[in-house]
Amino acid sequence: MVTAHSKSLAAARAPVQFIYITGCDGTGKSTQARLLLAQLEAAGRAPMHLWLRFPFFFTAPLLVYARLRGHSWFEEHNGTRQGYWDFRRSWLLRTLLPWVLLVDAALAALGRIYLPLWRGRTIVCERFVLDMVVDLALAVGDPRFHVRLPGRLFRRLLPRRAQIAILNLDAATLRARRADLEADRRLEERLLGFERLISDYKLPALSSRLPVEEVNRQIRNLVHMPELNTPFEQVRVHP
Repeated sequence: MVTAHSKSLAAARAPVQFIYITGCDGTGKSTQARLLLAQLEAAGRAPMHLWLRFPFFFTAPLLVYARLRGHSWFEEHNGTRQGYWDFRRSWLLRTLLPWVLLVDAALAALGRIYLPLWRGRTIVCERFVLDMVVDLALAVGDPRFHVRLPGRLFRRLLPRRAQIAILNLDAATLRARRADLEADRRLEERLLGFERLISDYKLPALSSRLPVEEVNRQIRNLVHMPELNTPFEQVRVHP
């Protein structure tokens, strides 16, 4: 006879199918995603790779309006381009756009996450709802956006057994790593946004100061996949 307790233990030990790697640009998300995908393939799986930071559909007309009204713009420095949102002076954008983006994110989750998971796929996702929450918190000028409506609903779109790993690094090191971040005026604010998520949501943060192989080892420990034992040096990572 299988008890409810034994069922819950089996569920807790079941391998994670949705792995979400997030954090600021330059923290090594793409490197870790490629490495994990290669290890999953070496273990005999056929993983999917997703990048879902901007699943715009119904949001698109509002963003066109934002650009026309000067609430959204790009800045170029030494051949690199940075985009910015500032919705603080627009009641329409500050109030409506987060809800519409939540709808777009839900539609993207249904078609690109939940359907493949139902089919048994394993997904490695670099960007999704937590990235949207950080972007929106900066745009509406509300550091507590993630604990208010609609901000806290974005996290509900994640699969129940999702494993999240936030890669963290200081602004000075990020700017030294990536030339395109040297002129990013909101890098420090974005880093603070992720630190708030780590603190308030109790999410695992991995330091990108560690060697790539050590960060990979920590991610593999988080996802509870003992079959991902292919040595780091033997994994063929796709560019």
